[in-house]
Amino acid sequence: MKKAKTETGSTPELTAVSLTGEMVGRKNAPIAGKKVIDGLFSSIGKHLRDGRSSEAEALIRSTAPAYRFTPDVYANLLRLLAFTLETVGKYKESLEAVRPYDEHQNLANLSSESQVRVVTQLAISFSNRGEYPKAVTLLKEVLEKAKTDSHTHLLGTIDIALSRVYRKLNEFPISRDFAEKALDHFRSMGNWLGMAESYREIANIYNQEGNSEKAIENFQLGIKITGSNSAPFMLGKLYTDMSGAYWFLRKPKDGIECLEKSIEFFDQTEHALNMLMAYNNLGINLTLLGQWQRAEEMIRRALDLGLRENYSHVAGIYDSLAELYILRGDLDEAERLLQKGIEIAEKKNNRWYKLQALRNIARCHLLKGDTAAAITTAEMTIEQAHDGGDRHYANMAGIVLAEALMLEGDTEESENALREIEANEPRSDYFVLGNIQRIRGCIALANDDREVAIHYFSRALTTFEAGLDPFHQAKMHMLLAENLGSDNFVRAKRHLAAASEAYKQLGLEKELRSAAELGDKLDAASRSQPARPKGERRKNALISQLLTVRLAEATASRELLFRELVAVLQQESNAEKIAVAEFSDAKTLAPFITHGYSNNESFELVGKLDAAVRRNDLKNFAQSKDVEVIELRPAVGRPAYVLLSPRSGAALTDGSSLKPLFSVTELAIDVIALRERDSLQPNDQPSGIHASNDLMPGFIHSSPGMTTLVEEIYRIRNSDVTVLVTGESGTGKELVSKAIHALSNRKDQDFVPFNCTTLPKDLAEGMLFGYKKGAFTGAMNDSPGVIRSADHGTLFLDEIGDLPLDVQPKLLRFLQEGEVQPLGEKKPIKVDVRIIAATNMPLEKKVADGTFREDLYFRLNVIRLRIPPLRDRRAEIPSIVNYHLTKYSERFNKSGITFTPQAIDMLMVSDWEGNVRELCNEVQRIVARAESNETITPEHLSPNLKRSARPLLPFGAKLQGPRPIASYNSTIAPFANLEPGTTLEDAVSDLEMSLIRDALARNKWNISRVAAELGLTRRGLYLKLARYGIEKAA
Repeated sequence: MKKAKTETGSTPELTAVSLTGEMVGRKNAPIAGKKVIDGLFSSIGKHLRDGRSSEAEALIRSTAPAYRFTPDVYANLLRLLAFTLETVGKYKESLEAVRPYDEHQNLANLSSESQVRVVTQLAISFSNRGEYPKAVTLLKEVLEKAKTDSHTHLLGTIDIALSRVYRKLNEFPISRDFAEKALDHFRSMGNWLGMAESYREIANIYNQEGNSEKAIENFQLGIKITGSNSAPFMLGKLYTDMSGAYWFLRKPKDGIECLEKSIEFFDQTEHALNMLMAYNNLGINLTLLGQWQRAEEMIRRALDLGLRENYSHVAGIYDSLAELYILRGDLDEAERLLQKGIEIAEKKNNRWYKLQALRNIARCHLLKGDTAAAITTAEMTIEQAHDGGDRHYANMAGIVLAEALMLEGDTEESENALREIEANEPRSDYFVLGNIQRIRGCIALANDDREVAIHYFSRALTTFEAGLDPFHQAKMHMLLAENLGSDNFVRAKRHLAAASEAYKQLGLEKELRSAAELGDKLDAASRSQPARPKGERRKNALISQLLTVRLAEATASRELLFRELVAVLQQESNAEKIAVAEFSDAKTLAPFITHGYSNNESFELVGKLDAAVRRNDLKNFAQSKDVEVIELRPAVGRPAYVLLSPRSGAALTDGSSLKPLFSVTELAIDVIALRERDSLQPNDQPSGIHASNDLMPGFIHSSPGMTTLVEEIYRIRNSDVTVLVTGESGTGKELVSKAIHALSNRKDQDFVPFNCTTLPKDLAEGMLFGYKKGAFTGAMNDSPGVIRSADHGTLFLDEIGDLPLDVQPKLLRFLQEGEVQPLGEKKPIKVDVRIIAATNMPLEKKVADGTFREDLYFRLNVIRLRIPPLRDRRAEIPSIVNYHLTKYSERFNKSGITFTPQAIDMLMVSDWEGNVRELCNEVQRIVARAESNETITPEHLSPNLKRSARPLLPFGAKLQGPRPIASYNSTIAPFANLEPGTTLEDAVSDLEMSLIRDALARNKWNISRVAAELGLTRRGLYLKLARYGIEKAA
């Protein structure tokens, strides 16, 4: 992490000056000019984007007293100072920087836009200090002002600030509503950083509500939107917060991977607060994995940072450390840390950290045997969690409550507590799910039903294995060993050995001694009890029923389901080796969950299975490998294969068929698939955006620029005046020209388009003005030329700037006199044609260069219509996509194709150098490849679009100082970033686009040179440019 620089001043010095005069600052200081101001704000912005808050702060503090500024400029400097201090957790100093603008006379001296910006930051600063009512009041007032004064570009920032305040108040539905509004505002502007912040806020809301799966979806969207842009601070925050969601899901490896990435990103910045959170989250995930020594190092590093800076997050860090002490059995120290955490949480008004600590205090009471205190504390935690809309801690405290009630002998109330937890649908929380099964097993033991208890303990073990939780896995191995006993000595000893190994690795000496004592008891019992005859099997209908239930209820995830299936087969069948194989993204079978096979064995076996499936030769494969092959073919979900070795072991231990278990598994796969499908809702047409058909189909206009253009088209619709349409390539100049024609009194006559770029110099005159038979060699017949072909109609001259200089005088004469003289014709011919010309280049520059006649330019430039590029009207992208989706679906005879919101977001943040044409090409390509009823996700987009929305730096690569995460300038880059499963066609297309773009940039768009360099004809190059939608920007 970069070392922060020493402050160069204090906030009171900057706010002590009068803020109400015409100029603000010291009397004798020079007035800051535009160059100074622009350079200052540019440098501050760069420092903040790169995460160099101290450098931004030092620059503001040193520059502000050195000049006099207008009130607006000075106010915005203080606003940026407040934001800078906020990023490093200096919330008190942040508020001091903008507090003067809480006074009306200081605020009234600012422009409307500056008032909105400054008050927004003032409200955020109040919120950071816990003054939430004040923050909400200010933000709602400034939101109305922004709407009234048409500062629509600031609405997203205000909405995201409101969302954050309401989340702190635990008003999650209101918070989400504002975050989604912010997302819509930022999306309409193509503001990727604002979109990333909105997705982060939405994700944090879901996480605090207890829906961590949904949270991770939104964190990943924020990461994709940020893509290859230089934003280490934002990416660090996204990965840190996402690691917390993975912790709640008990997926510590995923959490640790996130945190290692976030620490790398934060290491490019100097944000101690975010490093603190990253170290703490890394510690709690290492705790789950059983790496307790390293976990304590990380948590204590976070604690040192927090105590040094007096951050409110110290309350949560004490809870993380206490969790570690609870697992080690040091309950007194754990309680001491938790009480300190509660004191800080109450002082800082942080209910979330208080709930964390209360839940763990209830656990301490339970583990000390004080069940009454555990029940009281757990009930209080649940009540407070429900009041705040927090399901996570309600569920965790519910586990403590259920176990305490069970220990008190009230098994009925204990079961009720478990049902209440299940009503919260904790399907993604392996800690909660595993403990529900564990407690139900204990209840079964209390009711003297050992078989049912073993069933629940087995389910709990599978769940904790899926959550990679070695401590709770060890507990379940011990419970299974105790209850299997000498009746199933071999299996009991196997569980005991697993428990002993885990306790040894975790350094739990007391538990290790308990395991040794149980081993001695099992050995003694087995010696005194006659061996069970080999081949004797339990024939109990209850066992089969319990196995079915285990599979039917293991629908938290596909992984958990298959783990449960393999565990059941391993425990209850005669199979010695088991493998589950499913199709990868590359459409080939790969091993998923295995038992008894080494990695090499499983990959080799499944590779041969894949070949057999493709040959439709499973029978010979099964015989040659002595495996039973069961194909799982669910109605909705993805298929899978189960391999059992040897074939003779493909039955339950009592000889009954495995078929009912596989039928239940297929149904469970469908349940999981349907739930996943529900999480991908297709995009709806945004309100307020429309495809206007009053001009012509596909003419979409909702942005201010396009609305102004349409108004101008209506004004000139009944005039024959010449029109010059300008705009970058691909913006739709021909479509605008057709709209002008369609509204004119010539609409019933021909509209003739003609591209001047394709006009050979020696044939230009004849093609435009026509010729008589025999006028030149090869003139075999009369030709009217394109101008006379458009008689009484409209002639559209596209790329007029490429018209050969020799032909320009004759076109000028036609425009002046309304007559043409074909080659070989003795007299001019009158023609009634309206001319609409278009260009993507600045004709003024060509006039200055002498390559375009000035008099012709003035004749063409009577009415000038400029079409804004697509990046300036991003709000229209969803409507453009929907229009062309319908158009190409009809052309390719397909139906039911929809885009997910995530795919639309990727399109919204693209630069679209080729404008609307490039977007249309993209939609056409997608529809051509898609199947009917297919849902289009970001993975369906072209490789260059997918890559532009992904952090490209390989994890582990070291950065030398702050820099962009990746670069696309290298022609080798496409192959370095291709995803698994990328088709050969995509790879080749990607390379072609990259080579063409590089050659165009190198040769400054000289088509002849580029074609020669790439070994293409000019026409071949033009075709490839059209195919890939590569257009030259104006």
